[in-house]
Formats: sequence, structure tokens, C-alpha cells
Amino acid sequence: MIIGKSKIKIFSIINSSLRQSYGFDINATSTSVQPNSRSCLITLILALIIISLLTIVSLIIAIYTLASNTNKTITIQNTYAAATESTSTTDANSAPICTAFPVTSYQYSSTAPFQCSNYTNNSDATRNIVYTQSINYCDNTSPFNNQTSVWIRFLDPAGKVLINAPESPNRCGTVATGWYAGQYPAAAFTTASSIVCFFDSSNTCSACRSISITNCQTFFVFLLPQPNACNYRYCTI
Repeated sequence: MIIGKSKIKIFSIINSSLRQSYGFDINATSTSVQPNSRSCLITLILALIIISLLTIVSLIIAIYTLASNTNKTITIQNTYAAATESTSTTDANSAPICTAFPVTSYQYSSTAPFQCSNYTNNSDATRNIVYTQSINYCDNTSPFNNQTSVWIRFLDPAGKVLINAPESPNRCGTVATGWYAGQYPAAAFTTASSIVCFFDSSNTCSACRSISITNCQTFFVFLLPQPNACNYRYCTI
């Protein structure tokens, strides 16, 4: 009991001293600590809730932005693919540039391609460049008039290959002589693509057609579409 009274007395002395020196009242503080702590706790919880909500909103915005950008990227890629496909189709179907010095493109293979064993033989002697008895022949008949070009292998007496230099008109049984203006493929199983020019009047390349040539090791095969008009013919040697 004496100890309890001593504690109370000491507490009163300390409280009196603090009140006089700093204006701080322990009793008053004791009674206000709990309400202030509760207020701080509520404020802290509200702050955490607001921060969480802002975080969620930011996350939703980020996801939406990412999805939008992804959709835009896919749309751009699809548009680019469509444009590329359209351009390729246009290039494939467009008329070649007729020039005596065309570009030759090459496609390489390590094995014999399909056309080296699937072709049509042509041994028509009237298409040989030395033939001059008539100029009434045209390459507007089979196999040249097929809806798709046909691979052809030339055999004697026609010759073995297309001529690759301009020859004056009225030879090889026609008016406009067709000559290959590109480069022949030197390597086996290589396919070269370029043009055949038709020499009419004084113009060595008055008209032209895109063709392909494959080197089948011991012979060449030619992918030849129908010429531009009658009295236009592929000439051989």
C-alpha cells in the first residue's frame, strides 16, 4: 500500500514538473491517446485503400493500352501482308519491260527440279533460225496456247536452245523473230528468268515475253508463254 502511494506521489511530482516546464499533461495525454490512435489508424487505412484503388486503375489502363497497341500492330502487319501480296500479284501479272539488256534472276537447286523430267519435246525444223522458206508460222498453237505456260525441250532438227542474239525479221518461219535477251543458267539444276525479245521491223525488242530456262545438266528446258501476236515466234538453233 505504501509502495502504491509512493508511485502515485512520484507520478504526481513528474506530471507537475512536466506541466510547469513544457505544458505537457500526462493525464490529459493518456485520455487522448486512444482517440488519436484510432483516427490515425482510420486515416492510414483510407490512404492504403486509395493507393490500392489508384494502383488497380493504373494496372487496368496499362492492360488496355497494351491490348490496343497489340491490336494496332496486328492490323499494321495484316495491312502490310495484304499490300505485299497485292504488289506481288501485280508484279507477276504485269507486262515485262522490253529491253535488249534485261535483268536475269536465278533460282538454285541441289537436285533435279520437276521440269527436268516433265516437259514437251519440240523438234519443228521450221523454227530453226536458218529456215527462210516461209514466214507464215505462229506460236499461237499447242502447246503455247495453253492457259498456263509449258516446259519445252527443243530437239534437232529444230535445234537445242533459243537463239540469244537478235536475228533480222523474216526468219525461222515467221516475221518477228524471238530471241532470248537474258543469260543462260550455267550451273546444273539452276533456273534463269528473263525475257525473250521479238525483232520486228528495225526494233530488236519491239515486244517481249517473260520466260524461264532450267539447266538440266545435259539439256535445257524452256517455260514459254504464247507470244504477243501471230507471226511472233520463238527461234532456235
